[in-house]
Amino acid sequence: MGIIVRYILRELGVTFLFGFVALTGLLLIIGLVRIAMEYHLPLSATWQSIPYVFAEMSPISLPVTLLLAVTIFFSRMSGNNEIIALKSLGIPPKALLMPVFAIAFLFSIIGVGIAELAITYGRQGISLLIYSNAEKILFERLRHDHQFVTDNKQITILVKGVDEQQRRLDEPTIILKKEGVRIEARSATIEMNYKAELLTVTFEDFRATAGAGRIIGGERTLEIPLSEIAPKGERNSPSDMGLYRISEERTKDAEQLEQQQRIIATHRTFAACMGSVNAWANPQTEYPWTTPEIADAEKKIRSLQSHQRRLSVEPPRRWAAGFCCFFFVWMGAPLAIWMRKSDFFASFFACFVPILILFYPLFILGLDQAKSGSLPPMCVWTGNVIIGLIGLWFLRQIHRY
Repeated sequence: MGIIVRYILRELGVTFLFGFVALTGLLLIIGLVRIAMEYHLPLSATWQSIPYVFAEMSPISLPVTLLLAVTIFFSRMSGNNEIIALKSLGIPPKALLMPVFAIAFLFSIIGVGIAELAITYGRQGISLLIYSNAEKILFERLRHDHQFVTDNKQITILVKGVDEQQRRLDEPTIILKKEGVRIEARSATIEMNYKAELLTVTFEDFRATAGAGRIIGGERTLEIPLSEIAPKGERNSPSDMGLYRISEERTKDAEQLEQQQRIIATHRTFAACMGSVNAWANPQTEYPWTTPEIADAEKKIRSLQSHQRRLSVEPPRRWAAGFCCFFFVWMGAPLAIWMRKSDFFASFFACFVPILILFYPLFILGLDQAKSGSLPPMCVWTGNVIIGLIGLWFLRQIHRY
């Protein structure tokens, strides 16, 4: 058995390394092209993003490459009747599968760690890289598209032309959606202050319009938070947080939720003291006795509860996504043996079809339902469980004889 285990590890290791490098390299190229085109990154910054993009693409390629390596190995063994030869020696298929399952379990734990690294190192590294190149990105977009719109759609910059050397914009128009202000000028200069995290725009011969009002003057300076141009560092979305931050955020949300509930209780107690209890019995409203403070607190409570649900979903989601390595191998290895074909492409696609039509749709459906609160967070494991049951059926088939 020691010889067989070493043989399995050697064959799987070579195939896995080759496949992982090839697939991750392909995904790396796609990721670099996407980032360069989406953010108009200069070539130097694009090369600097390689380690971050590699970290972000590794969790995608890991389970697929492991499944490919397992199906290639067992398809060849089964097609060459090596499984039958081992059975004739009294060695059951489970003796071959147990080391592979142990490796898949280990890779699943590693996959959870790599997914965490992809978020805390990969995504945040890309964000910091984009932030540090915000000025180049801004000028490149203005030169290429003659406009720049922030991610939150609150600020729009339109220009006729740019001079990057002089940091000058020709005939700029800046629209501040939230304030309802439109500023037009003959020219403007831009200055990035990374220390103060501000983008300063100085207009010459400007005309500002706000509603029906209009202001015409010589010069005006507008300060825009640099985070509006390029978000910096850690994001507030639960899917972009490390597991350590999720625990902290859940504690903060619980404290804020308690605070908002106290505000509501205070205002309703005050209403009771003032004799307004009868107003609570109005069935036409969701919150019978409502003041602006109560309405605002209720709105914040709903937002916090939604955020809490998303935070509670993230840990099981990442563990379920990481352990797809184990469940893919759990189904793929016995299926490849059961098919008895040396054509590993047929075995691989036979394994990948149920993954495409069952695992990923169930995973996404469970994730959406858990985020909405319709189902508990652990429902994200539904796809893994179904794949595990299919693999269990194939395991029973190959051990029958």
